[in-house]
Amino acid sequence: MNQDDLRYDFPRTGVAVIVTHKRKTLFGKRIINPAEFAWQLPGGWIETGESPEQTAKREVREETGLELRSTRFVAYTNNIFSSRDHSISLYFEAECSNPEMMRVCEQDKCEQWVWMNWQDMTDNLYLPLKLLRDSDYQPFLSDICLCHDKS
Repeated sequence: MNQDDLRYDFPRTGVAVIVTHKRKTLFGKRIINPAEFAWQLPGGWIETGESPEQTAKREVREETGLELRSTRFVAYTNNIFSSRDHSISLYFEAECSNPEMMRVCEQDKCEQWVWMNWQDMTDNLYLPLKLLRDSDYQPFLSDICLCHDKS
């Protein structure tokens, strides 16, 4: 039995990463079955003894071959797929430090990785990504400098 086939009596906690480069976001084409896909972010389950930040960096490296600069927590979603399939996703935003190294490392799970504008990703979203898109979250908010006139 595949670990993804297991069902738990409690929500599992995963991490997803909004990987950015040149004001674009990395999206993966998640394989649902041979004729169906959903867009997703890189990520996965937190392993025992691992911090969410460590999970973010490990999962991005394992799935895409990319390395991240500093990560920052930005949001969470409560993902209820069914009465027996429930998870919590912790979201981190991080700039990619080596975009030229991007590759599909888990071809049985993801068909391709694509850099796109956040606002253009609206259809065929994996439930956690859909919930995040439906929230107030917008990437690159940390890039905005709020300056106050002190006069």
